[in-house]
Amino acid sequence: MAPKKAARNSGGSDAEAAILQWFECEGEPATAQSLTDALGSKFGKALVQSVLEQCVGEQRLQAKDVKKARFYFPPAPAAAESHGGDCPVDPARLELMQQLQRHTRSLSELSAELNTLLQRPSASERASNIARLSAERATLTQSLEAVKLERNKRRDAAHDEDIYLLIRRYNRARELWRERKRMTERVIDAILGDSCDPKDLADHFGLVSDKEANVSLTETAIALPRVEGPAGV
Repeated sequence: MAPKKAARNSGGSDAEAAILQWFECEGEPATAQSLTDALGSKFGKALVQSVLEQCVGEQRLQAKDVKKARFYFPPAPAAAESHGGDCPVDPARLELMQQLQRHTRSLSELSAELNTLLQRPSASERASNIARLSAERATLTQSLEAVKLERNKRRDAAHDEDIYLLIRRYNRARELWRERKRMTERVIDAILGDSCDPKDLADHFGLVSDKEANVSLTETAIALPRVEGPAGV
C-alpha cells in the first residue's frame, strides 16, 4: 500500500505527536480505528489513518495486514525497549488483538440494544396505557351514541313536521274543493233551475258532477296518519 502524506498543519502535527507518544507508551499494535478510539476520538479516523501511513513511509512505524485489518506497531527495537527486552511482532498476537476489537464492537452493539430495550415501557406501563386508552374509547363511544340519538330525534321531529304540513295542505285542498262544488251548484240552480239535467250540463257546458264521474274527495279520501302538529304551526 502506497503511503499517504498527511498535511503539515497544526492538526496533523498534533495528531502525529499524540500517535507516536501512544505507541511509545503502550508499544502495542493498533488499527486506525482502535487508535482513534484510544485517543478519545480527539482526531478523526481519516487523519489518524493518514498520519499512520506517513509514519510507515518514514519508517517510524511498521504495518502488517492481517485478513482485512491493517495493524500498525512501533519498530522492533522500540517495542522491545518498551517491554524491557526482545518483543517481535507475533501474527498470533495480532489475530488476538483483532478478535478483541471484534468482541469490543459486539459488546458496544449489545449495550446499545440493551439501552433501547430498557427505554421501552414495562408491562405495568403498557397495562396502564391500555386501560387509559380503553376508558377514553368508552367515553368517545358514549358521546357518539348520544350524538346519534339526538340526530335521530331531530330527524324524526322534522319528518313528523313535514307530514303534518302535507296533511294540512291535503285537508285544505279538500275544503276548497267542497266549497267550489257548493258555489258551482248554487250558480247552476240560480241560472238554470231544474230545467237543466245532468246530461244537458255535460252536453252544453261540459260539466260532469263528481257523482257521475264516481269521484269524490269525501268518499274516496285517503286515510292519513295521525300526527300531532308541532308547536307554533
